[in-house]
Amino acid sequence: MTAIVSVTFLRFDILSTLGNPLGPRGRAVALAGGAVLFWSTWPTLATLAGTAPPFLVFGLASAIGFAIALLMALAQANVREFVLTPPKTMIFVASALLINNILFLVAMPRIGPAEANVIAYLWPVMLVAILSLTKGERLTLLAKIGIGLGFVGAALAIGPTFERGFDYLGIVLAFLSGLTFAIYAAIRSSAKSSGEVIGPSMGVLAVMALMAHCLFEEPTSLSVTQWLAIAGIGIAPLTLSNVLWDKATRTGFSSTVSGIAYLTPIGSIAILAVFGAAAITWGAVIGALLVVIGAVAASGVVKGRAKLSRDR
Repeated sequence: MTAIVSVTFLRFDILSTLGNPLGPRGRAVALAGGAVLFWSTWPTLATLAGTAPPFLVFGLASAIGFAIALLMALAQANVREFVLTPPKTMIFVASALLINNILFLVAMPRIGPAEANVIAYLWPVMLVAILSLTKGERLTLLAKIGIGLGFVGAALAIGPTFERGFDYLGIVLAFLSGLTFAIYAAIRSSAKSSGEVIGPSMGVLAVMALMAHCLFEEPTSLSVTQWLAIAGIGIAPLTLSNVLWDKATRTGFSSTVSGIAYLTPIGSIAILAVFGAAAITWGAVIGALLVVIGAVAASGVVKGRAKLSRDR
């Protein structure tokens, strides 16, 4: 398992660094695309985890992710860099990821998982807005249209109905979940360190989440299926996805990768459908098309499209 994970990650890293003919922007797209792929496994794995307490799930998944990251560091001879990660950085990363997920989990039962997901996925738009204010970045008209199409497509694919009622607190919590991740991504995009910080931070996150489990949740036993799902969460959406995303946001194309993030809910729907956990509707198909078009326009993969410009 460890060998497979290591090879998978190295393949993404090598392809995005050396083998991508699109250059620096192409590398950013490859890294962000890998992050989206791993993020998309989250709903299916969470469904398999069933009714397991959320803090317990996060704690155990983070511990597994930390172990996998450490083994990868050993395989790549990067142990010294791994253990010398600044404590402040680890605490910041762990806190941001924990708060982001806690807010989302609290919002879900109030307004429904689909509705919470749509609202939380305003974070790419928030990220672009934050960067435009802090770094003077601005997008072309086509890029703005692309981002708009991406959000509309994601909303259409997930199909929010607010069937559980118009809960203001739930909406605010979901919005704050997205805002937390947008702020986190913006801060990490300006980080000067090039080292791996997600893996070491998973250890801190594990301690924080398991402490919260002991304080706020009842002890429970887990089935084999739940253990496998938690292991998958620790490896894919929690660790590898954030490793790739952290690298993507530090390529200098933050607005580019934020547009690609719109593919996440579509990828999630596809994986759920493959495993029989959700049916593919026409809304999902049309939404997927809009998301793809919007992501391409916003990412600037096509030469001359959605080119990111900077005020001089």
